[in-house]
Amino acid sequence: MKRAFSLIELSIVILIIGILVAGITQSSRLVSAMRLNSARALTQSSPVNSIKDLTLWLETTSTKSFATGTSTFTNVEELDNDTSIGRWNDINPQASSKNNATKSTSDQAKYTTNAINGLPAVRFNGTNNNFAFDGTVLVNTNYTIFVVEQRRSNGSNGWLLIGSASASNTNLHVGYQDDTTMRYTHFNNNLTDTVSAYSSPAPRLHIFRFDQGSGRQYWRSDDTTNPGASDAQTALLASYANSSIGGYGTDWFNGDIAEIIAFNRALKSEERQAVESYLSQKFNIKIKY
Repeated sequence: MKRAFSLIELSIVILIIGILVAGITQSSRLVSAMRLNSARALTQSSPVNSIKDLTLWLETTSTKSFATGTSTFTNVEELDNDTSIGRWNDINPQASSKNNATKSTSDQAKYTTNAINGLPAVRFNGTNNNFAFDGTVLVNTNYTIFVVEQRRSNGSNGWLLIGSASASNTNLHVGYQDDTTMRYTHFNNNLTDTVSAYSSPAPRLHIFRFDQGSGRQYWRSDDTTNPGASDAQTALLASYANSSIGGYGTDWFNGDIAEIIAFNRALKSEERQAVESYLSQKFNIKIKY
């Protein structure tokens, strides 16, 4: 003879399910916290801190990486997923005056808690999200720039860094020229490399190095060539108006950016490799070259 569950029995079942769900949720939070703390420790001990001529360092795991309002920072542990970000703070320990990347109260990119292999990133919508930063630190100088990102769609003109000028050597822009082309340019002086078309989010590390004596070099973590592309273009970046992260005007990046590191110097090979190793370990990105 079949018997219906009593209210007490149903209550016990609901209680057990609640406990299990709470345990799973708490376990997930614990794993996330462990990943965040591990990444933070790697950041604090990384070679980036001691390599000279560091001019910009934006990353997503430090306690003071972001601000959502008028305060100096908002503790990362207090940020919910999909929180709008008004300022991405420069954590450069070598500079007393920080090069913070900012965005007004509208159309802000979002803090995403689990974006790149379990770590947070800033998510750009491919329509109108960007940050302004002081790009003059890259003008009339050698430089090396590292970017950790993952795009979330195909499309043309998805720029990681860009400005507004349209005369030769007046606008650094780097990013996805189209579905299968990465472009690194001082405007009109283009260096390109072939990439696979987007099928699903896949994190990449990019390195852009300019040396007025020898030209440009470009590395990408999923490219087996070392470097992936190079040329002998030695014209300095003459200016950089409206320097922006994530897009400008009608050209926008759809995806996640987790870290940007810039030096106003062409790093030596061993220095570049040290920074590569740090970012590879932190974001679990395999370097193939």
